[in-house]
Amino acid sequence: MSEFVIYLRLDPYLAQWLIHEHGGNPVEFPKNSTENDVLELGLTPKPILATDIGPGENHVPIVLPFFKKKDVRKNNYLPGKARRALVQCIRSRFVIALWNDLYKFGNIGKQKQDLIWAWMESHGIETNDTNWNTIAKIYLRKRDVYRRQQLRNQSKEG
Repeated sequence: MSEFVIYLRLDPYLAQWLIHEHGGNPVEFPKNSTENDVLELGLTPKPILATDIGPGENHVPIVLPFFKKKDVRKNNYLPGKARRALVQCIRSRFVIALWNDLYKFGNIGKQKQDLIWAWMESHGIETNDTNWNTIAKIYLRKRDVYRRQQLRNQSKEG
């Protein structure tokens, strides 16, 4: 493990999921992962006047791996745009995991509530109303887009 760490500010549900999915705190992304590709592309030497985000609530420590073409001893600062790209990458992985686990239940109606609670528990996310409402909205938006696409595909066939 590298001695270099950056802190990434995430929504509570996303921070909890990320720590759970990667087996602890600090988070170390797998080799050849998209997240590490974003890190390698975005890391730069720290500008003189730049301030780092340090430990804090919902600030997840991310281990900076060693890269063949970029020395993290010198390039250990992640600028704002690269930081946002990394957060978006993590968020996309979250949505994919949520969708893959829950879409198979189809039109789940009232069971949806219990399934989302169970999904949150099994993925290390604190079970509170704020997290549930956020995750339910993400799932419903994704489901609605999927259904519209299915309808378009059916109308093209018929």
